[in-house]
Order: sequence, then C-alpha cells, then structure tokens
Amino acid sequence: MNSEMRPNAASLDPDAALVEVQARTQALWPRAAFAAGLAQEGAVFRRLRSNRLLEHRRCVLEVKTADGQSFVLRADFDTAKPAALIRELERQRKAAEGLKPVPGVSAPELLWQDPQHPYALMGFVQGDTAYRTLALTDYGLGVREDVLRRIGQAVAELHRVSDAGVRQFWPKPFLNMVSDRALAVREGRLWLPKPNRFLGLCAHLHRAARFARGTEFRSALAHGDLHLRNIIMSEKEVSFIDFLNHDAIFPQRDIADIWLANCPEHLASDGHIPGFGLVAQADWAAFEEGYGAKLTDDPVFRFLFAWRLFRFWVSLGRKLPELQRSSLVAVSVVQVLDALLADEAD
Repeated sequence: MNSEMRPNAASLDPDAALVEVQARTQALWPRAAFAAGLAQEGAVFRRLRSNRLLEHRRCVLEVKTADGQSFVLRADFDTAKPAALIRELERQRKAAEGLKPVPGVSAPELLWQDPQHPYALMGFVQGDTAYRTLALTDYGLGVREDVLRRIGQAVAELHRVSDAGVRQFWPKPFLNMVSDRALAVREGRLWLPKPNRFLGLCAHLHRAARFARGTEFRSALAHGDLHLRNIIMSEKEVSFIDFLNHDAIFPQRDIADIWLANCPEHLASDGHIPGFGLVAQADWAAFEEGYGAKLTDDPVFRFLFAWRLFRFWVSLGRKLPELQRSSLVAVSVVQVLDALLADEAD
C-alpha cells in the first residue's frame, strides 16, 4: 500500500485517531488552495458530520477562508480501494456539471481533486438536510407536502441529467443474490432477525420479479446513497452530496433509499394513512407529483423497493443479535413486508 494512504502507527485511542486523520486532511489545504486559486493564509477548519464507522479513516472539513468563503475539504485514508472512491468523486463531478443549467438543483462543484487518491476540495452547500427540513414541518416550520414535492422534482432532475437510455429490466442478478441469502439462512450460515419472515420476503421478490421481468424503463446512473441526510435544502436550492460509486443504472433504487435507508423513520406515523410499503399515502402523492411519475404503479419500482428492504434486512445480520431482538428496526422490516404482501394480495 502506498505510504501516503497508510496512517501512521497510532494509539488505539479513537480520539487520537480522529485527531490524526483531521491533521492529515488539513495538511492537504495548501495544495488544494493553490490549485483552486484560493488564499491559504487565515483559513479556519471545522469538522463536519460523517459516517461514524469511517471516522478513523475519513475526514470532511468545512474550510472558511479569510474573506468569508466556505469550502469542503474531504479525504479518505487507509483504504484498499482508492480507485472506487475516486470514481465516487467523478460521479459527483458529472452530476454537478449536468445540473449547472438546472435552476434550483445542484451538486457541489469539485474545485480540486488529487489524481491518485480520494482527496478533493469542493463547494460548500448552504442549507439543512432534507431529513431535518422534513422533521421541522411537524412543528409548523414549512409544509411537509411542499418539501416532498421539491425533493421529488430535484431527484427527477438528477435522474434526467444522468439519463442512460430506455432499457428492459431483467431481475436475474438480483434473484441470484436472493436465493443465495435464503439458502444461507436455511442452512444456519446467516443469522437474521425473524428468519422465517425474511424467507417470506425472498419468496415475494421472486413473485414480484415475474411482473417486472422485461418491463421497459428509463434508466439513469444512480446517486447510490440517496437518503435524506445526503440531500441539502435551502429556500432556493436542493443539492445532492456524498455520491456512492456503483454500476447501478436503476433510478428506482435511489427512491427506495429515500424511504427505507433509515427505516422506520420515514414510514407513516400515527394519524397518517399508510400507502405502498407503509409510506404515508400523502407522502407518496407529494413526492410522485414532484417526480412526475406514478412510481408505486411501476412493477420495476415495486420490485426494487422490496429489494431495498431485502438489503436492509440482510444488513441487520451485522448487528449484535441481542440488539436486534430488542430493536424497533427488526419489527419495522416485518411490518413493511406485511404491507407489501397485503398490497400483492389486493
């Protein structure tokens, strides 16, 4: 491994690791500032929230320059696959370029990028996460339907500028993984909460695949991690951050991520009529109006929504069993499955 990518031998103290990775990121500032034509002197650094599981190797900093401008400096260290992370930055670059002519929708512009390592300087996006913006509507700060309509419209624009043409949907690669995980559960090689219900989801996916197989759909290069904390909103703009590199050309996966990545937080709460997949009917109506398509009638979307639930359920196997059994999350995935099965029976 390149010595620049490998952290120094350090204490096992997690706080010490955070201090080290931030110092290494700040050390990139002179090179990034020079390349971007910015003044190096007088910059102030503030660590931004990132994936806590990656904080030992990833650092995201807000850099405020002496003249009051703000930028984001991001670096990933100690990774065996730097090329994949570099491709994530390239995905962001393409999205930012494609969205430039689109009023009110953007992705941060890359101002400097190391050619060999996943280090980059980019524009700072003003605003709050869509997660918080939506939550504040519960306290009368904004209208939930308006927020979801704006999000839907912005996601539609992101997919439009990432268009990959009309294709037919063939679910075999998905079903191969479904069958593999189902067999692992049956043989006791994979521990999951509610294993029999998980096998019911696997059976549902095979049935849903029959309806979706061969269906034409408008493909687009997906964002890859489109939960509501990776969407930043202000009064005038909706911005997308933290693109995830993969080869998916299914925009439906992005939309399923919005509702299921933080399950059960975005499902219908008390007093709201549940719709497809336990998402509130009113939420679907507002989002679909903004997006411009009746997603819940699309067999490809319905399959990929269930596929996202499958992936979420499998991820629970990486948590401690004693935590899973007491978690509302394990209960919620079963409830979503029940909703999908009930909808299938109608």
